[in-house]
Amino acid sequence: MFRLQRKILLVFGVWPADRLVRRWYIKVLIGVNLATLAICMVAEFLYGFYAYRNGNLSDAIESVCPTVSRISGFFRMVFFLINEQKIERVLNNISHLIRNAHPRESEISKRMTTLGQQFTKFLFLNCFLTAVLFAVIPFGVMAYNWFQDESSFVKVLPFKMSLPFDSQNTVLFVLTTMVQNYASAPTITAIVGGDALFTAVCLYVCGQFQAIKLEIETLALTIEARAWKSSSSETDRINHALKRISTRHQQLIELVSELRSAFAPNILLIYACTALMMCMVSISVLILDGMYKLSYLSYTISLLALLFLYSYSGTMVRESYDNTCNIHQSEMIETAVYDFPWYQFDRNTRHLIQLMMVRAQHGCNVDVPFFKTSLASFSL
Repeated sequence: MFRLQRKILLVFGVWPADRLVRRWYIKVLIGVNLATLAICMVAEFLYGFYAYRNGNLSDAIESVCPTVSRISGFFRMVFFLINEQKIERVLNNISHLIRNAHPRESEISKRMTTLGQQFTKFLFLNCFLTAVLFAVIPFGVMAYNWFQDESSFVKVLPFKMSLPFDSQNTVLFVLTTMVQNYASAPTITAIVGGDALFTAVCLYVCGQFQAIKLEIETLALTIEARAWKSSSSETDRINHALKRISTRHQQLIELVSELRSAFAPNILLIYACTALMMCMVSISVLILDGMYKLSYLSYTISLLALLFLYSYSGTMVRESYDNTCNIHQSEMIETAVYDFPWYQFDRNTRHLIQLMMVRAQHGCNVDVPFFKTSLASFSL
């Protein structure tokens, strides 16, 4: 179900299911990637700080966006590693639910998995395009300057950093360019991997809530409408089916709670950093000239896509769209349970119905302090 997300995260060296059997060289890879992000974000921050102190405001503002992206990617991966056990538990619970799924639930899960893969591809390609533009545009600028005035040729790095050596030295310039371009790989995977996994899990949960509603409605259709009181065998069959549905409903509610606990730091970081980066991008586009605006256009699309995915995922967990009506998932289940002909059965059946209705009244969400993960927040 999470194959594509797993491949992206393994570029960084991280996958929660491999936590206890991770080889030493994978741990080294994780360390190298974290160290690369840390070095780049410190060097970029120092460049912006020195530029601001020297009165060069345009260079200072231009360096903010890559710096915040590195900081965001670094801390996202740190939080991911800290909460890796919780994320592994979420994935294990999903595996358990899939193994015991009804064929109808499997069909819905496949549909949601496909949607999650499409979102992941779109986000990854946007971030990859942004990294390519940041890497290629400086060479275009250098080629243009070479043909304009060969005597004053200046080497331009993909990202502006404060370095302890002269980057105009050919060998050091090539090595620095290689390191900077390599740093884009852990940055992209740190940003896309965890976010895409969060979105995929939210879509799975949404599909399962829809499946529960559908199962309750289908079960109600199997009951003989003419009978005021059902037979003992019919009551046992209905109670057995309702117990399975009720258990699955409780498991999904607990899954959402675990998901919120595992990804809360990342969600909070996303909303805070994206708000800052959108402000800086707007200013950078105004002060930049020529081809550099292309990279920031792609950068803006990536930021909006990132924020949209989190907001959309939170909305999908909380709400469902039924034709022209927008009602909560919990209300959908509560309505389906209430419409069930519970009056035809014994006290155990009524108890199960009441239990599911009480649970459904509370609903589910993946909100964090200060931010509500919903499309309403995205529109702001």
